[in-house]
Amino acid sequence: MKDKFITNTGVEIPLDKSGFVFVEENPRFKDSFWTNYTLPISVQYDRDFLSKFGQYSSHTNTGLKRYHEGIHLFEGKIRKGKLEIMEFRNNNLKLQIDSGFENLPNFDKKLSDLPLLEIEVTDIYEHANKIVTKKYPDTEYNFPRLYTDEYNLDDEAWKYFDSFINNRNNLESTTGEKVFPRNRVENGMDVYNKNIIHPMPYLLYVLQVGFMDAGFRLSGEILDDPYLKQRCIWSGTHYYIDAEQKEHKAAIYQEDFYETGMSTDYAAENSSAPEQGGKWKKQIRIGAPGRYRLIIDSNLNYNGQKYEGKIKISSPQIIDLQNLAEESLRNNNYHIEKVFSVSEAQALKGAEILIECSEYGVPNQEDQNGKSIGIAQIYINPMRQHTDSGVPIIYVFNENKINLKKAVPDMTFGDLVNTIKNLRNYDLEFIGNRAVMNIIKVDKTMPTVPFEEFEVPDPIRKFNDKSFFNLKFPDVEDIQTQNIFIDDQGYHMNYKNVPSDATEININVFCLPMTYFRGVYTAKAYSENALMLVYYDGLKNGDNNASNPEGLMDESLAQNLVGWYKNRLTNFSYKWKFVVPKNKIRKYNIRSEISCYNKKHWIKSWTKKSLSDTLYLVEIETETF
Repeated sequence: MKDKFITNTGVEIPLDKSGFVFVEENPRFKDSFWTNYTLPISVQYDRDFLSKFGQYSSHTNTGLKRYHEGIHLFEGKIRKGKLEIMEFRNNNLKLQIDSGFENLPNFDKKLSDLPLLEIEVTDIYEHANKIVTKKYPDTEYNFPRLYTDEYNLDDEAWKYFDSFINNRNNLESTTGEKVFPRNRVENGMDVYNKNIIHPMPYLLYVLQVGFMDAGFRLSGEILDDPYLKQRCIWSGTHYYIDAEQKEHKAAIYQEDFYETGMSTDYAAENSSAPEQGGKWKKQIRIGAPGRYRLIIDSNLNYNGQKYEGKIKISSPQIIDLQNLAEESLRNNNYHIEKVFSVSEAQALKGAEILIECSEYGVPNQEDQNGKSIGIAQIYINPMRQHTDSGVPIIYVFNENKINLKKAVPDMTFGDLVNTIKNLRNYDLEFIGNRAVMNIIKVDKTMPTVPFEEFEVPDPIRKFNDKSFFNLKFPDVEDIQTQNIFIDDQGYHMNYKNVPSDATEININVFCLPMTYFRGVYTAKAYSENALMLVYYDGLKNGDNNASNPEGLMDESLAQNLVGWYKNRLTNFSYKWKFVVPKNKIRKYNIRSEISCYNKKHWIKSWTKKSLSDTLYLVEIETETF
């Protein structure tokens, strides 16, 4: 099978001729993933190529594509690829091909755009109480209790809040068992924001969904990594929705009549009645629970006469406003008052009030300042749920649904994968439909692949270009993060005098720290632009408190990483060129661990230049271990 690129439109570009150069770098030696690529290739036009690929030879043509998706056939392997047009002239163009899967198509996709779990539940409080007894992989998410100091407990909205997200206790239980306290409004007047229910997806679940979204199944050591397996993701954002009781005011004007020309016996008896009447209706949506007072006022006076009307108030959700009889407004100014209550469930769905009225076309009226106030005025006034200064008190809704799209931080899937790669020193390799993530280890007992036949007499040898590594975690107020500095002697925690030539690797992740509050020992919630992890593996002594076992962001992590980084500082780099038949080099790949020059090597990078249909000129760079 000859090397070629085939676009999705069927255009074939041969790559087995002289001049084609393929560059590949080992992602183990980078702090991010990327695609393999070719150096720019010059392609001559012919009529068939232009008709299928695009009229790049024309100076007047528009709408030419810069990128072409397709398949890269290389060394007998099929890779997805993308071809980029670098420049074009009258007779030829230059193009570059990116291929391989180290950079997935969805790496730029936000975590919230992944197909994460969305389900309805019957009762979120009871649902959370069942889920907290489980751990991953028996559940994709959980409800660990977190302490938060975000809310002012002296505020009317939070005076009943205990400063815990996913709070669980037996203070309101009728059986003595621990439950999640419910938010409610008592007596239609007092707002009890007792709890914030916030599901947190497990890290491994989000990783699996991300790779599945790209067509791969996650496998490898990462699925059983004891430091990651029971880690949940804390988004640092508000998952709940809130609403406040609002006053509603509306005026009805003659122009609001949607049906005119009414006629009644009363009109026949009163020659001075307006000839034109009509019907109007008004729909109002209530968004917060509590008690309300509905008031409707109108004046049916016209030229000293009083006229009639009929009004109907209804609501499909609010029980207090259901089955009300139609009221007659004949010969009277009308003033109607109704007191009603809206429950949390009704407010979440949107409690609708419909007011329908038929009356004679009395002209729009004016207030004492001469301002038009229409033919009717509607007021819906909340009863009590305001502070003494008149500020509305919000109500926290814990919806009966799980939406993990709302429970992830504002970061891309690629950022998440790269963060975990750097945190635990993972490699990512694609084998068939599997995305394999294994920890990169320095194991000198592992067998290597013989590479001696490609030795040259005098390769370039040098010390590695790295002198120091500094693994840096986010700076978070009140958290003593432990950066890891590594030199040829080993690791140092929070090293103060980091040399300017140290290679810095930023790892944008931290574990929520532990804290005591009111006798509860659990993790504290933060709001940072970083991946924030929470450890939770089920109830402990009946409590859903989070924990933070050793292994991440501490000396245990340094002990796990130092072998790899120290090896990179203390071994040597080799570089040489050789000519080889294409079919002999194809059994090796960029991750092959090879033996030559009486040493074991990792391939750091190589460049393959096609000299003919059968020969490569290979330039290879390795690091010993």
